Amino acid sequence: MSTLLLNTLTGKTSAGSIVVTGEGGSTTTNMQQGLAKCFCHYTTAGTFVNNSSFNTASLTDGGAGDCRVNFTNAFNATNGYSGARSSNAFHILDSEDNTAYVKTITYNSSNAAEDASRTQVTVHGDLA
Repeated sequence: MSTLLLNTLTGKTSAGSIVVTGEGGSTTTNMQQGLAKCFCHYTTAGTFVNNSSFNTASLTDGGAGDCRVNFTNAFNATNGYSGARSSNAFHILDSEDNTAYVKTITYNSSNAAEDASRTQVTVHGDLA
């Protein structure tokens, strides 16, 4: 068995771009674009649940169920967000286009906005 130790990976054609072949060998993924660029675990009342977060500067409480996750480093495009999960019955990412934050709104089973005790968001995309 061999061990590969390194501190930096650099693409041959483009320094910041490395293509990884998928499990079946027929598809590829750009490694840089596939990495999570932000994640955190919080309540929609604007409180971090634990200290496990990445590229998250702060939270902004916008009212019942409405919370904004402010990025430490902005994104290049306004539509690079994906992935959210909440303890409530429904959870959506707001359609507000912004490179500095992503806005989440949680709803209960009666479709009323309601704070959630456990909300998680992971953001993928290109940083500025």
